[in-house]
Amino acid sequence: MATNGGIDDNEWQKLPCDQKVQHKAWKARMTGYEECVTLFRTQNSDQSPEFMKYVSLMKKFVIDSNENAREKALDAVFAFVEEANIAGKTVNEVASGIITKCLNARSKMKERAFDIILMYIEIEKQVEITEELVKGLENKQPKIVQACLELLRKGLSEFGSKVLPIKPFLKQVIPLLDDRDKTVRDESKLLIVEIYKWIGKQTLMPMIQNVKPIQMQELQTEFDKLDLNGIDKPRQTRFLRSQQELKQKMEETNIPSSVIIEDPNLDMQEDLDPFEMLEPVNILERLSKEFYEKSESKQWKDRKEVLDDLLTLLTQNPKLTSDTDYSELVKILKKIIAKDSNIPVVLVAAKCLTALAKGLRKSFKNYAISVIEVCLDRCREKKTNVIEVLRETCDATYPGTNLEQFSEVAVTLLTHKTPIVRQCTQQFLTKCFAMATQNTLPKKLLKIYLSGLIKNTTEADASVRDSAFESLGMLWKCLGEKHVFPNLTDLDDLKLIKIKEYAEKSVLLNLRGEPRSNAPIIVSPTPAVTKKPTSIEIPITKSVPPKPAPVIKKRPAIVVAAAPPPAAAAAPPPAAAAPAAKPSIPTNESIEEKKKESRPPKSSAPVRIAPSRSKQTLVNTSLSNPKINSTKIRPNTAPISKSATISTTQSRNQRLVPVLLPPSTKIRPKPPLSTNRRSSIDLTASNLQRQSTSTGGSTSSLSSTNTQSSIPCTRLQTPTSSTTISILRSVSNDIISSPTPSNSNPKSRIPVRTMPMTIIKKSSA
Repeated sequence: MATNGGIDDNEWQKLPCDQKVQHKAWKARMTGYEECVTLFRTQNSDQSPEFMKYVSLMKKFVIDSNENAREKALDAVFAFVEEANIAGKTVNEVASGIITKCLNARSKMKERAFDIILMYIEIEKQVEITEELVKGLENKQPKIVQACLELLRKGLSEFGSKVLPIKPFLKQVIPLLDDRDKTVRDESKLLIVEIYKWIGKQTLMPMIQNVKPIQMQELQTEFDKLDLNGIDKPRQTRFLRSQQELKQKMEETNIPSSVIIEDPNLDMQEDLDPFEMLEPVNILERLSKEFYEKSESKQWKDRKEVLDDLLTLLTQNPKLTSDTDYSELVKILKKIIAKDSNIPVVLVAAKCLTALAKGLRKSFKNYAISVIEVCLDRCREKKTNVIEVLRETCDATYPGTNLEQFSEVAVTLLTHKTPIVRQCTQQFLTKCFAMATQNTLPKKLLKIYLSGLIKNTTEADASVRDSAFESLGMLWKCLGEKHVFPNLTDLDDLKLIKIKEYAEKSVLLNLRGEPRSNAPIIVSPTPAVTKKPTSIEIPITKSVPPKPAPVIKKRPAIVVAAAPPPAAAAAPPPAAAAPAAKPSIPTNESIEEKKKESRPPKSSAPVRIAPSRSKQTLVNTSLSNPKINSTKIRPNTAPISKSATISTTQSRNQRLVPVLLPPSTKIRPKPPLSTNRRSSIDLTASNLQRQSTSTGGSTSSLSSTNTQSSIPCTRLQTPTSSTTISILRSVSNDIISSPTPSNSNPKSRIPVRTMPMTIIKKSSA
């Protein structure tokens, strides 16, 4: 027996490879599987006839009863799928056997099973693989279900949603979020997150809206962690056989394979429409028998009740069968919107029409025009909540029609007697124009709309005018100045400017109502003026012209020149012989500095005015007055007080002569300065006090009390103990005195300072 057994054991070794893999002994099969790997790898062509011998045996390879032999069999299957051109014929049988026998086995066998499934996708058998994996999701063993979910996730992550479409399996994955097995729930959640990366939130969320709140919260948490514009951005990392040449070119140029997704010629993301993944439903079969009766009931609660039921039914079934007649249902809803006096009932009816239009899409074309007309006409309600709901209904209905079909109704609504209806119509047209092109809005059709819009630009209602300008601006943006401007020649410049402003703000939309990605700006710039080549181009900007400077009438100011001292008088101090300073225009800074400086020492000799017949007038020319900018020259021989200057109205050639007082002259102390404010000092003959005595016409001194009360000043100053004081005298021996407060203007707020005066007896010499 042993010899026979030994002979039997040695006999299978002499068998060819295709017979060893079918032998009853698992060792013989395992040896045959190992020989198959070498055989498949050493074939010169993928169309070698050797591959034909094993096409029908591949199914038996993956379901071998012995796990050790099956592990080697999977290596042979992987080599066959990778090398043989006819491997695609075995996809259904091999994939089915792998799912049932290998996905719940030990880890090494499971990894090789994953490699085979993904290799089938690489040889462009992704449709068959997806079908088999979807069948595996219904398996009763949680390990197999979890492995199928993992395979779908790996395939989507490596190949992308363009290669492995999401639509065939998404509907079966969502219920597994609530599976009783934790591994299945976790893996299904990971797959949903991977789907989210490829199709985005806007597409995915409507598909998973029926998920439990707790699960939705968990998913939302995972979604928030993703950085889809950075590290988590989905990228295709594995390529089909038809994409291998492109992959090699990318590798030769040292460009990472992840950049492939950015290639405009190769979009790896699936253009997935969630609406296409839904099953159509005939809601008319599910309506209550009392719907049509209660919809015409006199009790508004009955009408609202049946409409609420209809709205719930439409919400739960967003996709409707297109071969069903909805004319009776649409007729009832239009009647309610047009004539029902109860606002809540009207709102629910409008929402039902919106759901109907979205559920039928282009199949709603038979009812679109009449529904839009009724909704826009009901905008006369003037209530914001009603207008918003009706506007949503119009937007949902428009994909079923076009501007050419709507033109007749639009012209009628643009001349509606109610301004709010015209406004809402123009706002609706603005959105329609945003989705239009030159093909959908030819010149003939454009003129039909322009006539009504141009007429509404002259309406008394501001909202109607603005909405008309907005519609014209959108047409300008969509079609360009070349097509629109020739029809607007009757409008004035202000209206054209307003239209251009709206055109610059306008945003063009695609057919889905989303902003266009690369919408060109068609607004033409203002044509430039032709210039000569030799000219210099200077940009001209509009600016407000500066206001002309106010004309200031300058008061005549005396120009005082230093005169040589008389022979009888003593020589002036050295400071008096200094040259006169150059005239300068006082500034605010120089004025403040002068105020802070101490008063310069006064000369020991008073000044006597040279003979002149003109009357002198002491005028306030305080440096704080901004209206006086005339040049002033101060004589070096007689320092003049900062608060006053001597001005004459008839002669500018007055000369001051220094006069010395004898040292025995008594100087009275400076009186306290008054704080009264005066605008000017007008020194006239009436202000001079004359007193004559018998001794040669000498002038007697005035009382100190009267003198002190007649000296106005704007700030207090400490009297100085100067030994001399300047006195201005006329030829007629009149003493110039300060004006009394009665001769000044009390309303002026210009500060005035005057020279304190004391009366000194004229020397008998």
